[in-house]
Amino acid sequence: MMQIILFSLGVLIYIAVVLDLLQTTLSLQGGGWLTTWLSYWFWSISLKLSGKDGTSPVLGHTGFFLLVFIVFVWVFLLWFSFFLMLSSTWDSVIHSSTGFAAGLWDKVYYSGFTLSTLGVGDYTASTSFWRILTTIFSFSGLILLTMSVTYLIPALSAVMEQRKIGVNISRFGNDAQDMVLNSWDGEDFSRLFSEASTLADSLVMHSQQHRSYPVIQYFHNTEKQYATILQMARLYEALNILKNFVRKEIRPTDYELSILLLAYENYLQVIFDVSKINVNKDINPEIKLDKLIKSGLVSSTVEVKEFDDRVDFTRRVLYTLVNRDGWNWNDVYHQD
Repeated sequence: MMQIILFSLGVLIYIAVVLDLLQTTLSLQGGGWLTTWLSYWFWSISLKLSGKDGTSPVLGHTGFFLLVFIVFVWVFLLWFSFFLMLSSTWDSVIHSSTGFAAGLWDKVYYSGFTLSTLGVGDYTASTSFWRILTTIFSFSGLILLTMSVTYLIPALSAVMEQRKIGVNISRFGNDAQDMVLNSWDGEDFSRLFSEASTLADSLVMHSQQHRSYPVIQYFHNTEKQYATILQMARLYEALNILKNFVRKEIRPTDYELSILLLAYENYLQVIFDVSKINVNKDINPEIKLDKLIKSGLVSSTVEVKEFDDRVDFTRRVLYTLVNRDGWNWNDVYHQD
């Protein structure tokens, strides 16, 4: 009975790891269930250790350690699954020269060098069944472990692109109101919308990279003025202000605004597809207009009205993402 349990458990772990690894590295549909769960809890623990401080070095290094941790978990579980299968039979592995059955630690060694394809031949499988299984795991190690390691390079490249977005958006300002002010040239807001298509393309690419490499959302920039999610929240608030609060005679057209707003819709859809996020429906993110009223771009008699459901939901999601990244909503409207 114990033999069946050990072998079945090994098979289940093997299948679960292979499916998770393949979905994470090849599916372009986000991480597998194991990777998603590990990433969420790894980040949650790091966020608590940092005191939810976005400037903490703990958060700054979490993404790198998480990426390495995921690869090691894949390797360990593949190794462990083969060890469990071998342990289901006492003489599944024998010493090549003496023919004696291998002990438990010998099986740990044998299962490890089979996956790494670095065996020296001092141990061998005892029957045809175990030799076939050894061959399967040898190919698994060659293919799956190579895939997991090569996953690191494009993921890090996607992280660099993510940071580039934060830097590019910061050119318009490090405060939602300042983004509106800096976009105004005295006649219209062409300073922002002349680059809307480029920014929208970057946001769409960023969204698709989240599908391919969902782990990049846990790579944190400790520099507040360049933090990607914070800058994205600031830009969205700036667009929201332009659409709803600046004086009607200078307000941008819906077409100009839609170029970037559609990119945000795509981004939020991807975030929900690839990550664990719980949006608090009781949140009501504050919007500030004091500097814009003082500048005359917003009327002093303006009323902050309720937004439609789509805008309201988007703001709540961005509020959640900003807080999950170690910042708070005041950072969206405050420039250090």
